[in-house]
Amino acid sequence: MLDIYTSNSVPDYSGSLLVQLPNANTIVYVIVQTALPVAHPLHLHGHDFWILAQGPGTYDGSVSVNLENPPRRDTALLPSSGFAVLAFVTDNPGVWLMHCHIGWHVSMGFALQFVEQQSAIASSGALDNSCALVDTCNSWNSYATANNIQVEDSGV
Repeated sequence: MLDIYTSNSVPDYSGSLLVQLPNANTIVYVIVQTALPVAHPLHLHGHDFWILAQGPGTYDGSVSVNLENPPRRDTALLPSSGFAVLAFVTDNPGVWLMHCHIGWHVSMGFALQFVEQQSAIASSGALDNSCALVDTCNSWNSYATANNIQVEDSGV
C-alpha cells in the first residue's frame, strides 16, 4: 500500500505472488491445492469469500462446485493432500493478503497479495489517513534499525 501511495506503483519483487485485479465487481475464483499431508487454514483479508468446493486430491474440474448458497467465510480449511475452490467479488479497492494462518507457513512463502482496483484505491478513502500509513512504516523502520531487528519474514 505504501508503494501505491508514494509512487502509484506496485513492487515487482513478488512475481506471481502479487495478483492485479483491476476490474470492479467481478468474481475471482481461487483454486488452492497441496500434495502435502497437512491441512492449512486459508485466510483472506478485506473480503469474505464463498467456499465452492473442498476435497482430497487435485482439483481437475470434474468435481461439482456448490453455486447454490455456498458457505461464506474469511477463513477456510485446505484439506490435507487436497484442494479448495474459493470465490470472492472485487468490491473493496485495496491491497489484500491471502495466506495460510499457520505462521511459519507464511514465512516459507504460503501467501499472496491481491491489488484490487489500484486506480480506485485513492478515491476509495483507503488512503485518507495517509499520515498513519507513512508514520507506521517510518516508526517500524526506525524501531527496527535502533534495535538491530533483522526481518526474516512478513511478520504475519
